[in-house]
Amino acid sequence: MKLFLIGLLIGIGKILPGVSGSVIAIRFNIYEKIINSMLYFFHDLKKNSIFLIKIFSGVIIAIVFLAKLVLFFYTKYRFITLIVFAIFILTGLKDIIKECHSYSITLLTFFLSFIIIKIPFNITIDYFFMGIIEAISVIIPGISGTAIFISLGVYEKMLNLFINISFIPLIKFFLGFGISSFILLKVISYLFLKHKKETYEAILGFLFSSIILMFI
Repeated sequence: MKLFLIGLLIGIGKILPGVSGSVIAIRFNIYEKIINSMLYFFHDLKKNSIFLIKIFSGVIIAIVFLAKLVLFFYTKYRFITLIVFAIFILTGLKDIIKECHSYSITLLTFFLSFIIIKIPFNITIDYFFMGIIEAISVIIPGISGTAIFISLGVYEKMLNLFINISFIPLIKFFLGFGISSFILLKVISYLFLKHKKETYEAILGFLFSSIILMFI
């Protein structure tokens, strides 16, 4: 039940503009476990299946059934809603800070987040590319896919993809998401294995920037 509830919060984090679902996973100290369970899924099929089903069933239910409710509170009480999430995220930063020894990488990723979100990119957005953006935001903590979708003008298109189910666009979306996720999972797993301290320093920068970007 606990993992399902965490999944619900991760799903809500995916819906709210400026909030990163992976930040919520870090808040509950299950980010690395999710990465490893997905990447090494067949190493312990039963254990990984149960873990991921509990998490992602919560995520899916939040996105499909709570999207309208969450967006209602965001529209009517935007500042209060974001303050609650910002405080919630900040209370979990102490465990990440313990892993960091230097903050030069933190500063780099902090400013990089603003560049990713705020610089307009002249690109064609289709469902496959939306899947790539979603994979980046799911796997890299502090990168808000919702904020990127808003800046690219496709946030409503993204919401309608899940509210009004359409199979061909969904297939394209999940193809982009699946291919990109596999590549990014390999990269993140390697970074945690070989450069754990530096990886957490980078994550910390993304986290701080995501909290600020919620209110911009």
